[in-house]
Amino acid sequence: MNIAIIYTSKHGTTAKVAQMIAGRLAGNQVAIIDLKKVKFPGLNSFDGIILGTSIYAGTSSKTMQRFCKENIDALTQKRLSLFVCGMELDETKQQQELANAYPQELVRHAVSTCFAGGEFQFDKMNFFERAIIKRIAKMDKSVSQIREGEMDRFVMEYRK
Repeated sequence: MNIAIIYTSKHGTTAKVAQMIAGRLAGNQVAIIDLKKVKFPGLNSFDGIILGTSIYAGTSSKTMQRFCKENIDALTQKRLSLFVCGMELDETKQQQELANAYPQELVRHAVSTCFAGGEFQFDKMNFFERAIIKRIAKMDKSVSQIREGEMDRFVMEYRK
């Protein structure tokens, strides 16, 4: 299967997760596409699409939102899976963030979805971002909470 993993990433965690997912898709042709670098990736040559976006303050990337709106017809014609990266700890809120990150038509069409966890990378944040994280999340150093088990489940469901 020829699969595109199309993502947006602010500090690099979603890019890292996209690479990790690609590694779990051995035996397939996988293209990893950063929407910040490729404005309109052609979708016709792919059998399957995996979309990934980061969540900041409960909101997904505007770039990903725009891409989904502009390509919704093509995306609903493909084998589709969706993932998000974020640091929300509450499972109910994680599922809500995942459901709100993409148009409902895509969420309903997806064969699998995943809240992949995330990272606080203080070395990549600006002063304002660090201050918000310190105040709201009560964190003052870099931390990784990437959920590899969730990614395994996600890819297994995608392969079915």
